[in-house]
Parts: sequence; structure tokens; C-alpha cells
Amino acid sequence: MIKFDFICTNDEFKNDYMDIVRAFYPYVSAEEGADKLCLSLERKNEFEYVCEIDFKDKKAKESFCIDKRFLPSCDDEQYQIKYRAQIKRNSKVALYDFLSNLTGVKLPYGSLTGIRPTKLYHELIEKGINADEYFMNTLKVSEEKTSLVKDICSNQREFYGVGQDEIDLFVNIPICVSRCVYCSFISAQLDKVKKLVTPYTDLLVKEIELSKKLVKSLGLKIRSVYIGGGTPTSPDEKNFERVVRAAAVDCREYTVEAGRPDTINSEKLRIMADAGVTRISVNPQTFNQKTLDIIGRKHTVKDIYKVYDEARKYSFDINTDLIAMLPEEKFDDFKYSLDCALKLSPENITVHTLALKKGSTLKVEGYDNTSEDTANRMVDYARDTLCGGGYSPYYMYKQKYMSGNLENVGYCKSKKACIYNIDIMEEICGIMANGAGGISKRLFSKDRLERLANPKGIEIYLQREEKILKDKEEFFSLKC
Repeated sequence: MIKFDFICTNDEFKNDYMDIVRAFYPYVSAEEGADKLCLSLERKNEFEYVCEIDFKDKKAKESFCIDKRFLPSCDDEQYQIKYRAQIKRNSKVALYDFLSNLTGVKLPYGSLTGIRPTKLYHELIEKGINADEYFMNTLKVSEEKTSLVKDICSNQREFYGVGQDEIDLFVNIPICVSRCVYCSFISAQLDKVKKLVTPYTDLLVKEIELSKKLVKSLGLKIRSVYIGGGTPTSPDEKNFERVVRAAAVDCREYTVEAGRPDTINSEKLRIMADAGVTRISVNPQTFNQKTLDIIGRKHTVKDIYKVYDEARKYSFDINTDLIAMLPEEKFDDFKYSLDCALKLSPENITVHTLALKKGSTLKVEGYDNTSEDTANRMVDYARDTLCGGGYSPYYMYKQKYMSGNLENVGYCKSKKACIYNIDIMEEICGIMANGAGGISKRLFSKDRLERLANPKGIEIYLQREEKILKDKEEFFSLKC
């Protein structure tokens, strides 16, 4: 491992540069007191910059120009945002090239460290830029990953015609029956917040009703409804039904991320069906019982099959999640899980690559998820098998600290894409969010998106009822 103390002259982009450094772990590590790796960024004129990098006896210099095709012509604020984004993007490429030459390693996504590679690809197409060439030659993304991004963008195209009057409704129930070892979400364990479930439901329903009034008064239409968490099916049937019925509206898609099989029963399935839910999640993560026990899931493999059998009595589309690189799993373990999921024939299968997030038990315990060869084999097997089995990739996102610097990809059967998954990943539709931790989004233009975040914890959410409702009303009443 190559260790260095990373020094740069531009504090504005230092966190973004550190994303590049972290992507090269375990080949490099930034540590105080080690030899200094210095990056300097110099402006030559209005549109030209020079990035210089120096480490021991190795030096590099890259010049780049701002591409005016990315710059909006009228809005000064957006002009500056896009201008800075290009400086950041190009100087990250310079750092990536330096570290790649230093280590002899090429990362699958090259210098791309952002969450939404597909969003950038769409933007390039809209500007008439050869997206494949830009990804591979400028950003240094591999041909294989560029092809994956291209396929996903192609499969998303029919969903891009979002009307100015359309919006998604998101409802958050940040409660789980237990905490998985890879989880860093701000969600509460049910046994610790039982007394708060009914008060939380009271306020959540109140906020949902306000949202629906705002939708009507602003002349909007709800495109999709998504109840997420946590595990939304964790609360008791009475409170669960109150939320599901409150969120029921006329829309193209109504999803409940039921998730964990141990929180789903015949009564909750009936409640969802009666309320008009069109899609649910049943997320095994793995079909290996040993792994389920290790990661803190409180259900059995038999429970997964039982819930599937019950859910198939209704007309739900079913989403299923699997995770590559779970603790102690080898390639054959993941292959077995994917093959099991495929036999159940869900409408959607999302393959996640394990990300070690701060705050998760695995991160704290120092679990090593850096076996690139194994991660690549798992992800490649999933793509080849699913695409050969009637599924197509339709959404993706990346996270920090992912095994092999890879990605999460959702696959679906023909005409079975989850609209909300595309909307939230591509940010092509506004979101009216409800509940603790919910983040509302308003799209004022392609280049301007504003956010409003609710308090994250349940207790704080309950303490700020008046402010939450007032802020929401003001936020959605803002003029462009």
C-alpha cells in the first residue's frame, strides 16, 4: 500500500479529491505524517486551468479547458455552478490519472465517483456530445461500464417525458425490527420506539394530508407513491393501514417497500391490496441462512418463500434485492442466491454491491470488502444471467466505499420498471416527501433543483410538527 499525506491548494474540491483517493483503496491510503502528495490548481485564463501533482520523484501536469457546451447562457448562478463542476471534474481526472499510473490500477468507473453516472450520460446526449467517447476517453470509464450506463439510459428514455405538473409522493417510516450489520440509515428499532409509533403515525398522516392538499391547490398530479424506510411494514397492522390508506391516490404506481419477510403477513398484504398498492418489495439480500444470521436479519430462508407464495395471491409487482460481497460469502454463495431469486421470477431484481458506510457495524468492526475479483465476478454473473433471463438494467447508482468501486443496478422484466426508482435516481421529477428524514425536491429547471429536509429522528420530528408543516407549505409555494 502506498501511503501519503494529501495536500491540495483548493479546499473547495478537497472532499471530491478524497473520493478519488478512497476509490483506490487498498492500493493507496491518505495518512497524516506520510510523504506529501501535493495537488495545485492554477487558472491560466477565463477558460483554461493547469493541474499539477507532485509526490516524491513523480510529477504530473495536466491542462484542461472549460467546455462551453456545459455552460447555461442566461442564469448567472447556474453558470457558476456548472463552471465549478467542470473544474472539479477535470482536476479529478488529473488526480485519477496520476494515481492510476502510480499504482498500475484502472478503476471500472475511472474518475467518476458521483452517485448518478446515468444522469451525466443523459446530460451529454442532450447537449449533442458523444457520451460513450466522453465517458471512456475523458473520464476514463471502462468500455464495459460505459456500455452498462448506455443500456440503462436507453431503457429509461420512455420515462423521461415528465410533465411540469407531475410530482412523486414519498412517505418515510424509519423503523426496523432489527438493525442489519451493513446498515447506516437513521432508523429506529421497533422495540425501542413502540410508544412513539402511534404519535408518529398521527403526525405522518397529518403531513400526508397536507401534501395532498398542496398537490390539489397547486394543480399538480401525483405520478407515483413510494412508502419507504426503514422497513415500512414494521409497525402494527392498525398504524400501518392508516398510513397506507392516507397515501392512496390516483397515480401510475403505488409502491410499498415491505422489504423484510419477517414483517409481512397475510393481513398486511390484504391491507396493501385493498388500498391499491401496485408494487411491493420482498428483499432477501441472500438465500443463505448462515449469512442471514451473520448480517442480523431475523427471518429464515423459508420465510422468504412463504411471503412470496402469499404475495402472489395478489396482483402486486414484486421487487427483490440481493447484496454482493456479504460477510463470509464466496462467489458460489452469491450465485446460489441469484439463481434462487430468478426462480421466484420477481418483476424487479436489484443487485447491490456492499458499501461499508460510516456508522455500520461492519465498518466499525473493520470488515474487508475489497476483493475486487470476487466482487466483479458476482456483479458480472448477475448481469449476464439476468439479461439472459429476460431482464434489462433500468436504473443504477453508486456509493462510497463499495466493493470493487462498483455499483447497484436494478433489473426488470419488460414493461415492469419501477417509476419511482428512475425518478429519484435521475432527478427528473419533483418529490413531496413526508415523515422523519424525508427530503422534498422541486425542479425549477433542468439546471436548478431545490431541497427541503425534514428532521431525521422520530423524536425530533414529533417535536417540530408546526415548523415541518409550515416549511412544507412555504417551500411548495415558492415561485420559480
